[in-house]
Amino acid sequence: MHALPKLRLVHSRPKVPQPSDRQEPDAQPVRILIVEDEAIPAMLLEEMVEDLGFIVCGKAVSGPGAVMAAEDYRPDLILMDIRLAQGTDGIEAAIEIRQRLDIPSLFMSAFSDKATMARAQAAQPLGLVAKPYDETRLRLALDAAMKDLGLGRG
Repeated sequence: MHALPKLRLVHSRPKVPQPSDRQEPDAQPVRILIVEDEAIPAMLLEEMVEDLGFIVCGKAVSGPGAVMAAEDYRPDLILMDIRLAQGTDGIEAAIEIRQRLDIPSLFMSAFSDKATMARAQAAQPLGLVAKPYDETRLRLALDAAMKDLGLGRG
């Protein structure tokens, strides 16, 4: 059986190295857990994250799934959608993960009303990427998060 090449979901130009792409020679790639309940956006997000030089260590589609994946994979950062499958809440999952495992989240959401953002602050997020996101906005948010974490990419 032969392995199939990775399917590209979006056309992209050859990547031009960015200052944020430089890592220390001994630095381990940053591991990111993606929590997104919609399949196509999750696949696109995974591709963008990997194109930016990060490692996607796992994916989850619900709050409880995010907590279990965080326990299993111990990522450096979680890209967390706020509204998740099965009526679960990314904010509650991010709070639990932050309290139990001290893993920070970067929220992704189309919802940025004051009540949601006030609730989200309890998770001590590293920021918010508003949907629809693109590679540029995602890179800026991830670079800022890396700087906050002291991982030298920001």
